[in-house]
Formats: sequence, structure tokens, C-alpha cells
Amino acid sequence: MRKLVSFGHIRRLLFGGLFVSCISATALPAHAQLVQQYFPADIPGYAGSFGASVVNRMMMLNQTNGIEVGDFVIRPTASESTGYNSNVLGVPGSGSAEAETSASVRVNSNWARDAIGASLSVDDHRFFALPEANFTNWTAGVGGSVNLGNDVATVAYSHLNLNLSATDLGVFGVVTPAPYSVDDVRLSYEKLFSRFSITPLLEYENFDFGQSSGANVIDFDSLSHQTVIGGVTGRYNVSPGNAAVAILRTSDAQFSSQSTGSNNSYIDYAGFLGLDFRSDAVLQYRALFGAESRNFTQSTAATITAPVFELDAIWLPSDLDTITATIARRLDDPASPFARNQTIFDGRLELDHELRQNVFLTAYAELGKSDSQSNVAGVASQNETQEHFGARARWYVTQHVSATLSYGFSHSTANGNSDVTTTSNTTDTSNGSFTSNVIMVGVNLFD
Repeated sequence: MRKLVSFGHIRRLLFGGLFVSCISATALPAHAQLVQQYFPADIPGYAGSFGASVVNRMMMLNQTNGIEVGDFVIRPTASESTGYNSNVLGVPGSGSAEAETSASVRVNSNWARDAIGASLSVDDHRFFALPEANFTNWTAGVGGSVNLGNDVATVAYSHLNLNLSATDLGVFGVVTPAPYSVDDVRLSYEKLFSRFSITPLLEYENFDFGQSSGANVIDFDSLSHQTVIGGVTGRYNVSPGNAAVAILRTSDAQFSSQSTGSNNSYIDYAGFLGLDFRSDAVLQYRALFGAESRNFTQSTAATITAPVFELDAIWLPSDLDTITATIARRLDDPASPFARNQTIFDGRLELDHELRQNVFLTAYAELGKSDSQSNVAGVASQNETQEHFGARARWYVTQHVSATLSYGFSHSTANGNSDVTTTSNTTDTSNGSFTSNVIMVGVNLFD
């Protein structure tokens, strides 16, 4: 069977995150993968895969043959984990035993040229001492590509039902989980000219926010918004596996709340230059530098212009070890509900070690900072710093079963006042911090 052409990139966009989340249900805390903020994932060479690293060998063990039905391959996964979280809500006295149940199914065609795929995933969290903190996320997506000679046209649609958490970086005014949904449509066309390619992209997103649960009910409807993103990426292959990249992007975010929408709607312009060097078997890296400007169209808030960057490197000192480092600074992407006037810095260092042929160890450290400037007169800025450390062991018992044991530590310090104004009240968060310890053990099934 020939390798799928180009559709693997959009398939990673639609389903790669679901796949990783399912096989790592008891893994480390999830934080934004900032590469995806600027490099569209359906562009060749911009998926998260870096050669024959330890991480990829671990995932290849999990990549079974699936269930073949005609020209399609079905890959179901399921996992169950349990443990203890010492601080679920980011406030004292919110520790609880936890159970997480996840399941997903992916369907992909195995055609030689054109391709189509779909996925569905569910992730349920139960906190036995804090039922108000329970939440369920589910996602669904479908996408396809058509090869037109040397060109590739792609289209994708996804729907996500998710929840904001009080312990997420840069999320303010949230106590118990706040539900929201996202509808996303993406169109792209990759045009090849020998070593050079150009890819225009058009994307539409609709964010709809609801009310949090529990005794402290807050309506987050003021965060609801629509975003239209247009961009173009140019890529020049300097040598096999190495390329120079230029990106231009504009975003138009329109917030729907009658009370605060005029303060939050904006137009964003960004330009980036980058390198994506993958030919070296030991050290591979990608780098992106640029500037971004955000103009609030219907308020007196000052236009924000800031330098942004991202460095992402992977070093393979031996066949058994992989060291991955990422450091980035950006204006929060329009896909974030708190992106109105927020700058994010994130740095992460991770070590993956193959202890045995079927046993993998991971250790990581991460630092995140958010700076949220208020657009509301009389409301101060909100700053937050988070440190994360953790480790995980994964044992592949058989080709279809793995077991995991993980530990994560988080510490957060915030100060200032939140500018989250809901339709019913304004949420004012005072200075504070939280520390959490999470230990989980689980089993994963896959085919």
C-alpha cells in the first residue's frame, strides 16, 4: 500500500490530538502546543513528528493494524484511569479522588491518492468528593483531501464540546468547569512549484459559552465569539528535509455579547519568518520569529504590537533518549476565549527514555506566564505564573494493552483583577495561588 499523500497532515490536525490524548489518558498535564498556533498543521513538514525518536517508537508500538473494512481502516481506543488530585478547583479544600474514562474511534481511507477520514472521542472526568467539578468533553471531526496533479486541496470540519478549568493558564473567573463548544471549518490549497510551495488558508470558528455548574453559577456568554482567519504560507526547500518558511496571517474576532462585545472585538495582523530543519539525525529544530499587531475596532483600548517567537528543538543523544525543548512568546491565539488582550510565554523541557523495549519513561518541567491587560476602565491587569513538573511510566503489556503510572506537580501564582464580565455579573478574582499534586494509574486498550 502506498503512503497517503498530504492527507496525513490534515489527518494529524483532525485526529492526531485525539489519538495522543486517548493513549495518554493518565499522562502529563496538557498545555498548548504553540507550534500549531502559527504553522497550519496541514502543511507538509509541520506535524509534530520528529524522525525516529523515542516518542515515535512508543507511538508506533501503539499504532496497530486496526480493523480493515473494505478501503477503510477503523482504529478504536479506550482507557480507564484512577488516582487523586489534591487541588481540582485551584482553591483550598478541593482535593478529590478522580476517575477518567476515555474512548475514541478513527476511520481513515487507505486510498493511494485522495483520502477521507473521521473521528469521534469522549473524555469523562469524575471527582468523587466534588461532583460539581465533574465534566465530559467530546469531539467529532471529518476531513478529506484531493490531489490535483502536484497540488493538494483540503477541507475539514470539527465540533468540540469542551470545558474551561480554573487551573488552566490564563483562564480567570472560572471556579467550576465552564462548558463551551467550538465549530471549526478549514479550507486550504497547497500549490507546488518545484522546491517552493505556497498555501493559502481560510478558517472559520464559532465559540459558544455556557454556564458553570455547582453553587457558584457564572454565565460566560460574554466570551462567545466568531473568528475568521485568513493566511498564506510560503515554504522553500533549501535541501532535502530543510526549509525556510514565511507566513502572513490576519484574524477578525467578533464578540457577540451586547454588554462587552464592543470592548473585545479586534482585527489581528501577523507576519513570521521561520526555519524547519529536519535532515540531521541527531539534532532537529524549527524556529519562528515575527511580530503581531492587534487593533480593538470598537473601543478606546490601545493597539497591541508585540514581538513573537517560537523555538522548538529535539536532540537524540542516543537511540534510547530524546530531549525536547520548546520556548515561545505570543499574543494569545484567536481560538482562545481569553485572547482579547493576553500575552503568553511558555517554556518546556522533556526527557523521554526507553528503559526496555516495551517500557518508556518521561520526565518534564514547564514554565508558563500570562499577562492579561484589561479593556475595561477601572479594572486592573491580571498576571499568572505557573510551574509544572512531572513524570510518567508506560508499559506496553501486549500489542493491544498498555499500563501507565504518572505524577504531576503544579504551582500557580496570580495577581490583579480579572476583566471577565458575564451577562449576570462581573467576576473579580483577587490575588492568589494554588498548588496541586496529581497521581494516576491506568490501563489503555487499542486496536
